[in-house]
Amino acid sequence: MSVLVAVVVLSSAVCAFNTALLVAVVRRLRYQSELLSEVERQGVPARALSRGDAVRDFLVHDTQGRPVTPDVPAATLVGFFSPTCASCRRERARFRAVAAGWPGGPARVLAVVTGPDASARFLARLEPVARIVVDADGTMRRAFGIEGFPAIFVLAESGCLSWTGIHADSVPGLSAEPVAPQAR
Repeated sequence: MSVLVAVVVLSSAVCAFNTALLVAVVRRLRYQSELLSEVERQGVPARALSRGDAVRDFLVHDTQGRPVTPDVPAATLVGFFSPTCASCRRERARFRAVAAGWPGGPARVLAVVTGPDASARFLARLEPVARIVVDADGTMRRAFGIEGFPAIFVLAESGCLSWTGIHADSVPGLSAEPVAPQAR
């Protein structure tokens, strides 16, 4: 009988410890969830140039043959995508929704796809809401310092980035404060 009591007491102690551990893990997960939702609300920065950095000079042409440079007359939405990137395929629809409502229309939205000319088909759905640039030689990718995809920017009139991120639905629109080039 004393062995049975000892087993019940030990089993109860293990269950109590397990319950306490579970409560601690749930609290930690709630805390992590709050941190993650705050990061998502503010936007995850792109793996590229930072907010306030000036974009290097470049000259490329969109799929219609129009020149594209970092000299923009007003805030311009720029998205970089790779056809081989699963996140890019998911983000493309969100980018389209943001681009459709962007002030100034397609003239102030650039969708840049990396790779050969055939990859322009990847962004064909964006054609009505953005100018498409095929960055086959990496000129724009180097100008923006892209290290990962997707990468989304708001390029200010000053040639500086007023916002960077990887989620199109975090783009602040024209509420992004204008920035001046950072001193180096």
